[in-house]
Amino acid sequence: MRVSLNEIQVICRKAFEGIGFAPGDCEDAAEMIARLQLQGLDGIGALKKALAFLHDEVDRPIETCYEDAAQLTLDAHGQSVLRCAAQAVELGVGKALRGGSALIRIRHCHNRILLLGYLARCAPEALNFCVYWRDARQEMVATFSAGQTRPTLRVYDLPQLAQSDEQSINVLISRHFALLPRLSAEDALPATYPQPAEGLVVDDDVWTQLKKLGERVLVESTEESRRRGAGESSDAR
Repeated sequence: MRVSLNEIQVICRKAFEGIGFAPGDCEDAAEMIARLQLQGLDGIGALKKALAFLHDEVDRPIETCYEDAAQLTLDAHGQSVLRCAAQAVELGVGKALRGGSALIRIRHCHNRILLLGYLARCAPEALNFCVYWRDARQEMVATFSAGQTRPTLRVYDLPQLAQSDEQSINVLISRHFALLPRLSAEDALPATYPQPAEGLVVDDDVWTQLKKLGERVLVESTEESRRRGAGESSDAR
């Protein structure tokens, strides 16, 4: 089915609220999904993989392992980047604006490609970004030049299976120079993302799941209204 960018943001925000995200986190996560979908990188499909785990992640802590003027390392303890990327990127942007560059590393996280959706929000800051992560078989490198809202994404096949992967993602941020991945004769061409003419295509089943999650908020609001209507005292007098 085809939906608008605004519909994706609204439905995702309600779904994240239904899962138990804090209000600010709902907005950030919804925008992350919507922007990734706009970039042609199937944000809804990536969210589909996360839905089964998000309920159990709401109360997990995010730990700061190291921080100085130019670096930040966070341990997400197995959470989706939907719950920790906004905080990490905002701190990194602040460091880069003050000192010229910054390196952010998020350890033990999943759905890492979703971070690209949030970085598009930072493009007007006149900063350059290079993001890289890998799994057992591939390494992914994405770059945003200053003012660019769509990444250039390259995927490299690893010469041999990685023996260990802590599922981390790294973000280099620079105010003074462009950040580019390594180039080689076998380098893949940058991905291109066509502009949708009649809305964005989303998976019907995932869309239905998201709507059902959003309905939890309506049910809770209705129950609260009924309690107050039955005589519970109100603070507004």
